[in-house]
Amino acid sequence: MGQAPNFKNILFDLGGVILDINVQATLKRFYELGFPAELMQFPDSMSTDLYYKYGTGKLDTEQFRNQIRKAAGVEMSDQTFDEAWNSMLVRFPEERIELLKTLSKRYDLYMLSNTSALHVKVFEKMFLDVAGEPLNKVFKKLYYSHEIGWHKPDPEAWEFVIRDAAIKAEETLFLDDTIHNIKAAQELGFQAIHIHERTNLMNLGFDL
Repeated sequence: MGQAPNFKNILFDLGGVILDINVQATLKRFYELGFPAELMQFPDSMSTDLYYKYGTGKLDTEQFRNQIRKAAGVEMSDQTFDEAWNSMLVRFPEERIELLKTLSKRYDLYMLSNTSALHVKVFEKMFLDVAGEPLNKVFKKLYYSHEIGWHKPDPEAWEFVIRDAAIKAEETLFLDDTIHNIKAAQELGFQAIHIHERTNLMNLGFDL
């Protein structure tokens, strides 16, 4: 990043930025289980709000599983569904973990993730296994959509973080792999960078 950075905080998205994900792996499992087309649109479905409700804490895990069974017309065990749901979570590359640890010495790190209770249980263990320490040791605060009741790109998600963390948007760099989230954050005053194939965490040029 060349010149001295003009931000004090970095607010990270999780999937596609720090954690490698493969949504198609979950959709493939759903297809193999016989799910109907309206449940094959994730995360943004025009025909069901089940994913949104679960991701914002309006359904707990048991309610979510049962409503998915009903909507899909498929009988399956909790374990079968959980394995399908979690199959999108791939890995934390070690080099990203090391970068985060270095950045945490220079900046206050926060995370704002659209996620769910089932996923958190799995990816927090994945992180611990690779990093040797839990996420909440590297990040000052973790904001999960199902816990705060809002998800990106709802502006209320960022507003919750600003209030709770007592930070200023203009002093915070936001990193996300979804352009709608980047635009929403910029409108609230965040500095923001869209993470994608050519612009990833490892080639942003952080002055370390």
